Amino acid sequence: MITRSPEHDTNRAGKRMLREQLEAFGWVVNEITEDYGIDFNVQVFEGTSPTGAWFHVQLKSSESPDYSADGSFISQVLSTAHAHHYMNELQGPIFLVVADAAAKSLFWCAPQLMRSQADAIAVSDNKSMTVRVPTSQALPATAPALLSSLDTLYMLLATRQLVSGSMADFAKTLKHLGGQDVLFQEFQEKANTLKLLKIRDLFRDDKYVEARARVAAILNDLDSSVEIKYAAQVQLEVIDFTDIVRSGRPQAELSQRLLSHAKTLQTITAKGPAHFKFAALIKRKAAELEVLVKENSDVFMTLKQQVALGQNPLMVLNLYARRTMLLRDVTRKYNQCVRLAQLAANYPERWALGRALTDIVKAIAYFIGTLRANGNTEMERQYAESALQICKLAEWISIESGDLDGAVVAILAAVITVHDTDTAGYRWAVEAVQGISDTKLRSDALEGIERGVKRWKGENVPGDYVGDTIWQIIQNVASAQGIDISDEASPLVRQLRIAARDDTFERVLKDCEHLLVSIGAVGPIARYIQEYFATTMAASKVVHCTLHDYHYEDKELDIAYAKFRADYCDKCPDRKPRATDWTYSAAEQRLHEDRHRPLMKSLAGTRYGVRPTVTD
Repeated sequence: MITRSPEHDTNRAGKRMLREQLEAFGWVVNEITEDYGIDFNVQVFEGTSPTGAWFHVQLKSSESPDYSADGSFISQVLSTAHAHHYMNELQGPIFLVVADAAAKSLFWCAPQLMRSQADAIAVSDNKSMTVRVPTSQALPATAPALLSSLDTLYMLLATRQLVSGSMADFAKTLKHLGGQDVLFQEFQEKANTLKLLKIRDLFRDDKYVEARARVAAILNDLDSSVEIKYAAQVQLEVIDFTDIVRSGRPQAELSQRLLSHAKTLQTITAKGPAHFKFAALIKRKAAELEVLVKENSDVFMTLKQQVALGQNPLMVLNLYARRTMLLRDVTRKYNQCVRLAQLAANYPERWALGRALTDIVKAIAYFIGTLRANGNTEMERQYAESALQICKLAEWISIESGDLDGAVVAILAAVITVHDTDTAGYRWAVEAVQGISDTKLRSDALEGIERGVKRWKGENVPGDYVGDTIWQIIQNVASAQGIDISDEASPLVRQLRIAARDDTFERVLKDCEHLLVSIGAVGPIARYIQEYFATTMAASKVVHCTLHDYHYEDKELDIAYAKFRADYCDKCPDRKPRATDWTYSAAEQRLHEDRHRPLMKSLAGTRYGVRPTVTD
């Protein structure tokens, strides 16, 4: 009689568990029959759509895994050859999954993130090694954490490519190419500088309509050279950038507009000259990078909100999947930009490339900030170092060609990639600015560096445009989730506007120490906003007097308080305004809520308590 071995049954049970638990998320699990230490490939789906994210799985099944005494981990033995392959050679992400067939449990770890063991195994003569698989990483409960690790793996693997193709030795590869300054001067003459200067002056006077009209005249003139059309289009890019920022339109529109301008530059330069064609290509790739960086930032922000809220696990899982792919795409696009920068270093007419290279740094700077916010300090450092090399190249090209304005742009770009004076980027910027021969430009650059430092510290910088931060966050979250909020007349957008205006109760509470504001009726749209935008401020607001037991409710805080103040506060002898420097900080908010918690509990179930309603 032919019988199956217990090991065969255990392996089948492990495979069945893996499929059941991962396919429950809508992911596709493909078994690999012939490969070196890889059992499955898993494709991550968002709903019914593939995200492009995938990973390998090495599955180890057992009826009695080797649990630690306290049960916190499982010791799993791997051959040294397999472990070395996973940790140091494999170019795709892989997870080691241990199946406890008896307990019907799955646990996972990421060998490629075990850097200390990876370094040790590279020089080890042992035939095997032991990996600890944490039992806290059980599936399916920790699927979001697995996807978060997949994010890190994609960045780690891509950063290996970044390091191998880095520009750490740029200074050794740069060769002086004479005549760059002459070529730049010829460009300025050909570009009909007076027309461009007039456009610049109109822009500085905030006369955007007239400036755009003059740009259009140049672009539509059949006798305009490619040089002047290129320069005019770049000035139009600056005008549109400033206009979008000041208008409060979605930040996603900004990155898309930059990409549109880059595509137009490619059309203008399609037939040459070759150096402008190259510059337009660099700007196109930098703009594509900025679009990806912006989307990644939006998803990152939304993911943090949803994790903190903890109400929609499926949404969190989908956001992790999207961010995984965005991180991979950002790194791939940045590596494309790095290769273009390497080619630019010794390009014969590189004088035209300096400012275009700076666009790469401006695009990746926001991504570096996201890495910092997420605690990925090592990757932050590597990207910042790479971006600094591009800044140095752009500054060197600009100085060589006599474009001192371009050199200042490159120097200031280095400052936005860092967040501390004790960094290579900041130190280089301070040193490089001393090489600017023009006294006025050098002074402006030093002021620009100082303004950058103030922004790090969260200080207000005179001249900076300060928009509606809360509304920008709402726009970013909407963009990340594909929610259209362009129609100001829609009920959703109207209530989102209310949520943005009423994000803080400080303007009311400062009028009297006896005032309290709480959430009241929560209708269908307010509940939708709470779920997808992680704010309760779209609900109605109730103003209370904690001394005299007065209450008034309205959809908007300002309307509710205006009525409340007219009826009660204006004629109240017990009114007690707060100190002029009082702020409704997070700490003050917690104290305020704790102090009045008994009152809020007493209002539960009444017309002034928090309550779901069928209408908004």
